[in-house]
Amino acid sequence: MALHIALTGGIACGKSMAERCFAEAGCRVLDADQVVRELEAPGGAAVEAIVQHFGETVRARDGGIDRVALASIVFNDKSARQALESILYPMLKNVIAQWLSKEKPEDISLFSAALLFECDWAKDWPHVVCVVASEATQLRRMMQHRQMSESDARARLSAQMPIAEKASLADAIIYNDVDDINPLKEQIQQLVSQWRKNAQSFNH
Repeated sequence: MALHIALTGGIACGKSMAERCFAEAGCRVLDADQVVRELEAPGGAAVEAIVQHFGETVRARDGGIDRVALASIVFNDKSARQALESILYPMLKNVIAQWLSKEKPEDISLFSAALLFECDWAKDWPHVVCVVASEATQLRRMMQHRQMSESDARARLSAQMPIAEKASLADAIIYNDVDDINPLKEQIQQLVSQWRKNAQSFNH
């Protein structure tokens, strides 16, 4: 029987890097943000519904959604954010269902979502893995790689669910405090090996 895993983490904890390591370890990976990007791209299934609700100002020149313009509307407006979620989430769930329908019995299917707990999706996944890093590391990475000021980086962190809270709700934790990918790879390979071992003993 295929294993279903959800992956989450805080900003600048290295969730995308972890996704790549899971894929290298033989897992099927679906990234929620990538699905949303495709839904909002030119010709994407969500484009017309979003434009209809938020107006032509959110349509980009290429015919897709201007993600910056849309983010500026929904970032501080809870009802606008909920309206966007009500358009996107049913479409996202459809994509997940189609993706899961194509798995083989021996597969490990890993769904990655930064807002897994905030959106109440964790309940749909029997196993949850959280990538964590210290606050100092998160701040350093945001300032170095995203060119944020320290005050902007701290504001982004305080706007999110604390990483310690996410970690406490997860079944497994991956530590990613160093910028060397090898310790991350090792943890993920061990985790995947353990899952495969457990699946084999469960099936016999």
